[in-house]
Amino acid sequence: IVGNGMAAAKLVENISTRALGRYAIAVIGEEPRLAYNRVLLSSVLADDVDIADTELKPARWWKDRGVTLLYGQAAVSVDRSIRRVKLASGATLPYSKLVFATGSRPILLPIEGRDLKGVMTFRDMRDVAALKKAGRCNAVVIGGGLLGLEAAWGLAKAGAKVTLVHLMDR
Repeated sequence: IVGNGMAAAKLVENISTRALGRYAIAVIGEEPRLAYNRVLLSSVLADDVDIADTELKPARWWKDRGVTLLYGQAAVSVDRSIRRVKLASGATLPYSKLVFATGSRPILLPIEGRDLKGVMTFRDMRDVAALKKAGRCNAVVIGGGLLGLEAAWGLAKAGAKVTLVHLMDR
């Protein structure tokens, strides 16, 4: 399974319930931690929830199901002809069945300045850490969808003065 998030955890849970021992499962995740609940990112940003409390399943749960966890290792390519996944480290892993459960990537507006220092995204724990480093600041959050509103709330709760910019009147 390429991806170490909520979908991967649910898939492993279902496979282990229906066919424990039938498959040798490896979960490959770019982030250097166990799968966690992304819905709680703004609560971590606001210091309402500890990072450890966002984990979906403890390490023991994965081990008890025989799952090999390869987190902190990005999958960079797939060779379908020989059924192998290549990791950023150069290592390759064979597979008989392959599932992509990678979620999405944040969208950066195609505008000048998007690569300037201080322009950040809000999608994972690395983003939370970067936003926490910003501390009390003036923040402009672009996007009033769920994550935009959550980011604005978390930043405000952490002491930032927040302006929310959204395309539509809500």
